[in-house]
Amino acid sequence: MQHRTGWIIVGIVAGLAWALASSTNLAQSPPPAPANGSIGVVDLVRVFNEFEQTRALNAELDRLRMRLSDEQQQREEKLTIEQQTLQGFSPDSAEYHQRRQAFQRMMIEYQTWLAVERDGLKDEHFRWIERTYSAVIRGIDEVAQRKGIQVVFTREELDTSVEDATVLQQQILNRKVVYFDKTLDLTDDVLTVINERFASSGGASAIRIRP
Repeated sequence: MQHRTGWIIVGIVAGLAWALASSTNLAQSPPPAPANGSIGVVDLVRVFNEFEQTRALNAELDRLRMRLSDEQQQREEKLTIEQQTLQGFSPDSAEYHQRRQAFQRMMIEYQTWLAVERDGLKDEHFRWIERTYSAVIRGIDEVAQRKGIQVVFTREELDTSVEDATVLQQQILNRKVVYFDKTLDLTDDVLTVINERFASSGGASAIRIRP
C-alpha cells in the first residue's frame, strides 16, 4: 500500500514539474508573428524615386524647362535691344511715342507668353504626378492581391542628415510605421511590377508633355 502511494506521489510531482516547465517555456517563447498574408508595407518615397516613369518624366521636364529658358532669354534680349533703341529718340518726337507703344506691346506679349508657358508646364507636371501615383497604386494592388495581403501601410525612412531639429521632429511625428518585419516589405516587388509595366507600354518614349 505504501509502495503504491509512493508511485502516486512521484506521478503528481512529475506532472507538476512538466506543467511548470511548459509554462516557463511558454513565457520565454516570443509571441507568434502576424500572418504574412494580412499586412504589408511600402516605402512610397523610394518607389517614386526609383520608378522609371518618374525618372523619364523628370528628364523630359528638364528638357522643356531648358527650352523655355532659352526662348525666354531670346525674347528678353529683343526687349533689351528695343529699349536701348527707344532711348536714342527724343521723348518729344513722334517716332519715340510710336516705338514706345511697340515696346510696351512687346513687353505685354512677353509677360503673357511667359505666364502661359509656366502655367502649362505646371499643369502638365501635376497631371503626370497623378498618373504616376495611379500607376504605383495599381502596382501595389497587384502585388497585394497576389500575396493575399489585405492592408498595406506606407513607411518612410528617417532622414537624419537634416540639420534642422524642427524638420527632424516633424519627420518623426509623421511616420506611420516605426517597426515592421522585413518579410512584410513589398517595395521591391512593387518596383518590379510598375517598371515592367512602364517598359511594356513604351518606356520613356511614351512620356508626352505639351511642347
